[in-house]
Amino acid sequence: MEYIFLSGVHGVGKSTLLERISKDKNITIESISNLIRQAGNEIKESNKLTKNIPNNQNLWKQELNKKILLDDKKIILDGHFCLLNSKGEVVVLPDNTFEGTKMSKIIFKKEKNEIIKQRIENRDNIIWELETIKLLQSLEEKRAIFFSRKFDIPLFIFDNNELYKDLLEFI
Repeated sequence: MEYIFLSGVHGVGKSTLLERISKDKNITIESISNLIRQAGNEIKESNKLTKNIPNNQNLWKQELNKKILLDDKKIILDGHFCLLNSKGEVVVLPDNTFEGTKMSKIIFKKEKNEIIKQRIENRDNIIWELETIKLLQSLEEKRAIFFSRKFDIPLFIFDNNELYKDLLEFI
């Protein structure tokens, strides 16, 4: 089964957008982090530094394949093209991260860097440098565009709530 990939940095509003979409569409929403947890790897929701990135990529794909077999609804998968490793360094996920999956569309959720910074501080009580957020968001967008072009996957950049109806049509 194919899935739509919703990409964006931590704190950009992916979960809020997914809640809104789920009210308007009969769709299954899932996050890569939850799939990794379901596979048995403990990840704290407030910890955005990722350990063992390569292993986690295999775990979520295994769990996604199980879920797809049980669910015939369209799936939107919330995740990232870039992460912060356990040292706080930005890691761009390799091209083969999504091999063996059927990503049919990409939605890139974009927001002002200052808003993301404030959301992370309010939600997680963590202070991130604005430069880190800028770098992450820039790389995340570049990777979304790269994957779209390389694998001929339609891309929708959602950076304005006025585009919501267009986004629903895209889905």
